[in-house]
Amino acid sequence: MATLQLARAVGLNAPEARLMLETTDSPIALIRRFDREGPARIPYISARTALERPGAGQGAYTEIARFIQQHSDDPRADQAELWLRIVFTVLVTNTDDHLKNHGFVYAGRGQWSLSQLFDVNPQPERHRLLKTAIIEGEPFDASLDQALEAAEFFSMSLVDAKERAGAMARQIHDTWQTIMRRHGVSGRDLGQLAPAFEHREMERALAL
Repeated sequence: MATLQLARAVGLNAPEARLMLETTDSPIALIRRFDREGPARIPYISARTALERPGAGQGAYTEIARFIQQHSDDPRADQAELWLRIVFTVLVTNTDDHLKNHGFVYAGRGQWSLSQLFDVNPQPERHRLLKTAIIEGEPFDASLDQALEAAEFFSMSLVDAKERAGAMARQIHDTWQTIMRRHGVSGRDLGQLAPAFEHREMERALAL
């Protein structure tokens, strides 16, 4: 939940979340669903379904970008949002970015909109690998260079990509500890989590 708040702080389309029953032994996170409108269900498909991948089949963000180009009701906005999510994933060491954790909600007339961000899990891992490759056919490295190289597939210039990645890095760098503390992460736990946010790719993004 803290990571969703951090995502909102850097301008990503993430759901609003808040803790309920915080003083109990079993805190509950209440998150507004993006696939509901009142009592009605909004049709939803995962990126795995969109790309027609069987089982635990993997894919690439550039493939999702092609689906957006062909089927989104606002391709340019959705592609930019997805690219920023790649950078966010790299910078916070999100280890849960498989195809089922990307998705689309139905926008009508046979078109689909990129859903809100969900299931983002920073992990201080030594080997920083993604579950979804940034570029089709390339390694699954959590690489800022790959993200910048891929910008053209998301209708974004390299100049704009560098500027936005740098701004995001500075925002994360300046606020992640405050947001984590606000949600009860402190002391030793905060120190153990630090490598997820303090690493070489973050340093490179801060220098942009």
